[in-house]
Amino acid sequence: LDAHSPVWQHVEPVKWLLLPHGVAGAIALLLAPFQFSARLRQRLPRMHRVFGRLYVAGTAISAPLAVPVAVILGPPTLVMASVIQSCGWLLTTALGLYSIRSGDIKQHKEWMTRSYPFAMVFVLARAILAIPAVRAMGEVAFVSVVWSLIALACLVPSLAIALRAASRRKSTSLASHAAKMRRAVVAPAVGSR
Repeated sequence: LDAHSPVWQHVEPVKWLLLPHGVAGAIALLLAPFQFSARLRQRLPRMHRVFGRLYVAGTAISAPLAVPVAVILGPPTLVMASVIQSCGWLLTTALGLYSIRSGDIKQHKEWMTRSYPFAMVFVLARAILAIPAVRAMGEVAFVSVVWSLIALACLVPSLAIALRAASRRKSTSLASHAAKMRRAVVAPAVGSR
């Protein structure tokens, strides 16, 4: 690393916070996709639990450290965004952990589905801000992108969970209706013999 580069000059005041924040966050980000694999959960439940513990530990380290990093590095317009993102990530992860410790697998899956998008805000914001036209808009674009992604992290997982539940209810309802129709068709045929 070049100590005179503009990037290094920018992060130098938080280098000792950024190291554990970045490493723990990277661990959480890299392990989380495996946690959504039904195949992994079924075939290697122990690995799923180990990865889950590492994800929770990564969240517990990375999320709180994001706040002082944001306070020191700025911009001031994003400090509250960092607080909300960190609290959302911590809260959803803690509720997912509580759910599984209580034996409620359905709630665990739902809370962990809500947790991961909070972790992804950082990655998606950097990807969107790498688009030259967006980057050219400066701080306004940065603030808009981050707040928009936090809003999506709050809303999209719950919408996906609700749509999945509605789809299951509809398919269960259709199957139930089809079974009733089969019984109705078979019953008169049996009675006419």
